Amino acid sequence: MKLPAIAGTLALCCVSLSANAQSASVLGGTEGKACEAILCLSSSLQPGACTPSLNHYFDIKKYSKGVLDWPATIDARRAFLGMCPSSNAPGLSERIDAISRGAGKCDPEYLNSAYAGTSYKYQKRQNRFTSDNDYIYSNIIPIKTVTNDKLPAYCIAYIDHAWTYDLSLKFVGTPLKGGYWVKASDYEAAQAKWQADTSGQWAKQWEYSWKHPITGQTNKRELSRW
Repeated sequence: MKLPAIAGTLALCCVSLSANAQSASVLGGTEGKACEAILCLSSSLQPGACTPSLNHYFDIKKYSKGVLDWPATIDARRAFLGMCPSSNAPGLSERIDAISRGAGKCDPEYLNSAYAGTSYKYQKRQNRFTSDNDYIYSNIIPIKTVTNDKLPAYCIAYIDHAWTYDLSLKFVGTPLKGGYWVKASDYEAAQAKWQADTSGQWAKQWEYSWKHPITGQTNKRELSRW
């Protein structure tokens, strides 16, 4: 499997086995899948050769009373990655821990879905027939948005590491105004579009709120510790 140069250090760790061990490139069975999964989960470039090890990794799920048990699942996935013979190489144990906590939960698709919420865009004007604090609300529009623009600590540990390649994310816009996560490489174009949609004289006519201006309804999710 070919890896980008930036992941070379990680690749070296995964093939630096003991003198009597085979290299990761020729390991078979679960050990080989574990080593390969470490490499594949540290890069956005995942060729077809990654499929068996990634399927094995993400198929590891633990349930409690019919509900996915994330702490137990993380422990089981960590144990699988730890079967790579070089898992005790300097720094690799910490990397395995970060992968088990973050892989599959620190990409735009997951974050945008898990923390989806609704804000409200509307126009208001003072009711000139009543008191100064009475307003008339009109053109109330619900906005699909992502409510958190800060990555959880486990995502930072997983994404922002010298042994990763092209896993970085950025938040487009703001949570109140239809923000969302994208890959860092897609950020400039997405941010420019969001800016064009939310700025200018026409945009100044609108106000934004997490609560429906009339009913007070709110739908804002917070980050999970897992």
